[in-house]
Amino acid sequence: MKTALTTFWLSVIVCPALGQGISDYYRPSVESIDAYNPVERSAKTRRTDMKQLVARYGEAYIRERWYVGADGFFRMDKSQLDQTFNGLISTKATTRSGWSAVVGWVSNERWAVEGGYARSPIHNTLVVGSGSNALDLRFENNKNGLVLRGKRLLRFGRRAPGRSGFWLGAGVWAVPNNGRQVSSFLVEGYNYSGSGGGFGRTNRARLDTIQIFGETRLSSALSTMAEASAEYTVRLGGRAELSFFTRKIWGLSNSITTNLMYSVNRGESQAAALQSNGSGWSVGISLRYVYALRYDLRTMPGIFNLRGNRAGSASEKRRNNQL
Repeated sequence: MKTALTTFWLSVIVCPALGQGISDYYRPSVESIDAYNPVERSAKTRRTDMKQLVARYGEAYIRERWYVGADGFFRMDKSQLDQTFNGLISTKATTRSGWSAVVGWVSNERWAVEGGYARSPIHNTLVVGSGSNALDLRFENNKNGLVLRGKRLLRFGRRAPGRSGFWLGAGVWAVPNNGRQVSSFLVEGYNYSGSGGGFGRTNRARLDTIQIFGETRLSSALSTMAEASAEYTVRLGGRAELSFFTRKIWGLSNSITTNLMYSVNRGESQAAALQSNGSGWSVGISLRYVYALRYDLRTMPGIFNLRGNRAGSASEKRRNNQL
């Protein structure tokens, strides 16, 4: 009995002492947390992660971008006629399709400048006669033009910056001419006119011969035009965007002129001039591709302050997960 009692008390004394060396499995060890070292990511992985972050959050940090675009449009212009020969001749508006290719630059998603080449003719349209028997004579210049325009994005409210929006712009056109003769023509017709009249006389019809001679020639100097535009741009996804536009064009100098001579029965001639400077309207669409982007690195780190992207030590992240 005495031996058993002695063994019991020795067990009571020794067991707590041995328990001091057992680790506490319910509380993480500080040393194990501080000793955690994450695996270093490769440069390729870091680049991929950066591209994903920029694609998701970087649009608000774009400083400038470059794009190429192709425009397709319908353009309407009308000539100016200074003499109608008593209503015998007139002019009318002409609508034709055209296209252009441009290169553009956008700054801070607010200002834009673009320039390029346009294939769009300026017309001279002469209408001889009226009604269903009217004769239409249409002439055009070399169809070449160079355009430079600036644009400003309109922002409404507190809308975040983006590539979609409403733009207003203004620009200038330069139209090269070479002074060549485009066409020469002769229109001849007949008109019946009465003579005399009164008591005891009979009206007798007289046949008059009418001739209109014309010569169309391009200007020998460079022609210019001014432009005002409004367009709405929609981002298609990735680096592509689509724009719907309308433009008003004012001609500043003539590009094509038709000089006319009118005579009756080969008598005294009258002169008239039909001129066109390209004034009119155009409507169309533009497809653009952004081939270069530049971000503002001074504000770019702000995307890493988004929830889930904050920088911190691996030990702090693991400690927070274990608490």
